[in-house]
Amino acid sequence: MRPEFEQLIDPDGLLVRDPIENAQFELYTDRVVDPVETDTDQFVLPVDNAVTVTAGKLKIPRLVNVFLWDDTGTMVGESANQQVATYDENWYSLDIDIGPMKLQAVVDSAVTVRRAENTTFVRFEGSEDVALGARSLHESPAGTITIGDDVEDAMRAVALSGSALKTTSPERSFPSLRGHPPLVERGEAFDAPDAFERPETNITIEIPRDYGDLFRVSSLAYYLGADVVPGNERVLDVGDERYVLDTARGFEAEVSTLLKHVFFLDCVTRTEGFYPVNLYERNVVEDALTFDLAATYDASPAERLRAYLDVPYEVTEPHLPQWKLTADIEPDPDHVEAIPFVANELATVRIPEDDEEPDVHDEPEALTEFYRTNGATVRSTSREESVADWSNVVKPDETDAIEHAWIAEGFPLGASKTRVESYLRRLDRPAREQNSISIDIVCNEDEMSEEDIVEEFYGTRDIFEFDITVHYKLTCDELADVLRKDTDFLHYIGHVDKGGFQCADGMFDARTLDEVNVDAFLLNACKSYEQGDALVERGSYGGIVTLANISNDPAVRIGRALARLLNNGFSLQAGLSVARNVTLFGNQYITIGDGTLQLVQSRNGTPHLVEVDTAADRFELTLYGYPTSRTSIGSLVTPHIGENTTRYLNSGKVDTFCVREAGLRDFFSRGVAPVLWDGELVWSDQLLEGRLS
Repeated sequence: MRPEFEQLIDPDGLLVRDPIENAQFELYTDRVVDPVETDTDQFVLPVDNAVTVTAGKLKIPRLVNVFLWDDTGTMVGESANQQVATYDENWYSLDIDIGPMKLQAVVDSAVTVRRAENTTFVRFEGSEDVALGARSLHESPAGTITIGDDVEDAMRAVALSGSALKTTSPERSFPSLRGHPPLVERGEAFDAPDAFERPETNITIEIPRDYGDLFRVSSLAYYLGADVVPGNERVLDVGDERYVLDTARGFEAEVSTLLKHVFFLDCVTRTEGFYPVNLYERNVVEDALTFDLAATYDASPAERLRAYLDVPYEVTEPHLPQWKLTADIEPDPDHVEAIPFVANELATVRIPEDDEEPDVHDEPEALTEFYRTNGATVRSTSREESVADWSNVVKPDETDAIEHAWIAEGFPLGASKTRVESYLRRLDRPAREQNSISIDIVCNEDEMSEEDIVEEFYGTRDIFEFDITVHYKLTCDELADVLRKDTDFLHYIGHVDKGGFQCADGMFDARTLDEVNVDAFLLNACKSYEQGDALVERGSYGGIVTLANISNDPAVRIGRALARLLNNGFSLQAGLSVARNVTLFGNQYITIGDGTLQLVQSRNGTPHLVEVDTAADRFELTLYGYPTSRTSIGSLVTPHIGENTTRYLNSGKVDTFCVREAGLRDFFSRGVAPVLWDGELVWSDQLLEGRLS
């Protein structure tokens, strides 16, 4: 499936839609256009589909960055948060950073880029023949490697993961230039397609024949394009120079730190290449680097890595982006099939300790208004009763990463319960045939009717339409029908226990279903994780569930926050990490299945959280990025705050800006975003209508 271009009339322009990723945007023109399919090879950057139109002006209904390359492939201009930028008549290939897709334009004319309020205009003076190309951010594995029971087969498969890299230059730090590693499946013996060739990097990782060690180095091996071989020591061999990985910080921590160090320095060094942008991270470390950036950019992979290893970790560690994913993986041979997906996210991998203890608490009685049980008010159960009945809940070690996957036995407090099957199911997600997102809200309790405000929240999108159906007091058969039908998202409000979902005529157990066709779900009910697990086992991609008793007020606040976060392009896991700010007991909600699933794509590519601290006559505005599978770690963001033209990496804390009230209003007027205002989670549109009106 390729991106599609559809004609728009009144207003005139094009609707560009990616049916694989549920992403679309509108592009307006100064006249009615008739798109005609054209050659995709004329663009400097790759595109999946292209059309030619006749237009003198493009209007993009948001603030975007525009890059320009000439016919030699040299970047000759960029408009980063500038009011007006002009370029003389020439052949140009433009990269218009619209977020959910890659949009390119080719023209042979003078170009003017102008911003006004929340709109970007691109005007062409001369030829008005404009070629427009779009590329999906979707990535699929190129094939499958079969391995036998020998751990050395698994080592060979991990070594071949580097075959997916589209370059071994520092630009591999861009997610769009890191292809998805080949799948791995267990079989009788090792077998890999001839097309899978590890890049020539002269880099080798040597480890003992151990699945735990292999899992730990998998992301590093993929990113470096390194060979992985058995040995008695844990060593990184770079052009015949050996670096010991069993350091004082420990092997696991050393591998994690090394991956982040190399990735960060790639992001800095790539500014000498195709995208010579003003990067914040380069500005803060350049003076402390022990190598020449231009020479290192042109060096071989091994020479470049040796230069990076000469830089002390202390130089880069204070400036590293918050990592996207930590994966705790039990060293079971069956879990090797999850490694391509974990490595694709550049996850830091940990092996769980054997003594993980269940540790989950119901809410204190003093904070309980009522629990979601039998439609009546009840008091908190005791901790002993809770743990005895739900002893398959575990508490993993904490992580600094934005997302935390648990690929092991038990249900993890504060993390995402992930299975290999959930990853594989992601690849089979069919392309969308409709332009709307279908949402079913099931409310099986009178007391929960307040939460129906989610209908309003889900319906606030400007471009994507939502087809919302609200159900009250469903019977067992009616709920089964809802779960069997094709729908994008189920928001369940009611009671769940070990017997199933409470319905008007009794309890319905999802484990009695043969299949479930709900893509994703939020089960906002007490101890809903086993029923959620049943939904995932029977066909759902992923969802959000609870591990303990949840009282009414926190449940309503979590549900309300999640509705808007998912509506604004946050993934299940990233949305939950933000929504946990509304209650002290947010860590009792976890994602299950594929926590990277997005209901819709963010208009800005990377979803953001804004934190505002008030001080005298000004505000401190801090921006936090939440990378997605399509705009993963290594992508760039340009905060449109004041006159800022600096680029930043997109993961975790971006930067803090001081603005006055007028500047804050201007920033919030550019799109709806979640805001932590003096520690309280609110929304930018609410602030504009209230405190900042």
